[in-house]
Amino acid sequence: MARNYEATFIFSSALDDEALEREMTTVGEIVAREGGTVKEWDKWGRRRLAYEINGQTDGVYAFLTFEGEPAAIERMGQVYRLNENILRHMHIVLDD
Repeated sequence: MARNYEATFIFSSALDDEALEREMTTVGEIVAREGGTVKEWDKWGRRRLAYEINGQTDGVYAFLTFEGEPAAIERMGQVYRLNENILRHMHIVLDD
């Protein structure tokens, strides 16, 4: 049974606007490949990180609302961890 999720991403601050859009498109393609549906992206923009991650003190925050299968969340996380432009990510289940 598909559930609603929100994913938080911190992308590398080294990305320009075009590269950031490509990364967000790639994340959407990963969700679709795992049988999910992207509902909405919410970009918060560049923010200072609470602590340094991979030598970076700033990151670009973006939030994704999507629908997907619970079994796919772990597989998506594995793909995100391999992407050096995604500094951190987190999935949470939204209440139905």
